[in-house]
Amino acid sequence: MSIIVVFAIGMLFIKDAADEIGLMQEGYRNLCQVNVYAGIKNGRGIIIGVEDDYIDIVTSKHLVSEENKVSIEFGNKGRLDAEVVYYYPDTDAAIIRVLREDSDFYLKGAKAPEIMSKSDYESIPLSRSVYYAKDIYDVSLSVEEGKWLSSGEFVYELSEDVGLFAGEVLPGMSGEGLFDEKDRLIGMIIAANETEGAIIPAYRIKNGYLSFQTSN
Repeated sequence: MSIIVVFAIGMLFIKDAADEIGLMQEGYRNLCQVNVYAGIKNGRGIIIGVEDDYIDIVTSKHLVSEENKVSIEFGNKGRLDAEVVYYYPDTDAAIIRVLREDSDFYLKGAKAPEIMSKSDYESIPLSRSVYYAKDIYDVSLSVEEGKWLSSGEFVYELSEDVGLFAGEVLPGMSGEGLFDEKDRLIGMIIAANETEGAIIPAYRIKNGYLSFQTSN
């Protein structure tokens, strides 16, 4: 009997420890995002591809466009050098890359998110709850809830259609992911005003990344 009790307590301890670092959360939201540093600027990035030799991360072009060398941080596990390998030609996105041999210790368990399809994106009901991270600690997130507004044009004069959501977006959150309740990636935050955030739809990011892979 005592062995069973000790085993049960041990399993509870393991679960508590896993909860503490976010590994028990459903979905990939806690495993696919990194902090990005480019000179004096900082923002976020989303893991878009995990290959045998490297990990690719999508972030905002305006964050890294003046810096060929940048660094990333997964939670607070330490910074890794990354290299800008691709600028999207028609949207505010770029791909940065870290080598697996340098990153496996820091990005252990990292995953690319499930990306919402174009049809699902275009049919998101207005006022649907959406989620994004205000802070990234270790491999856990401090998550904020917003409301979906539309898939129309942002109030700023952007040259593309973007998604809009109501929620507080602070400096340093460019490149942050926006997720639905199933932890599917809806898009990447690129801009904000006092009350609204704007995203590039995730399916556009995916299509651009596939084009980049095909051309290399």
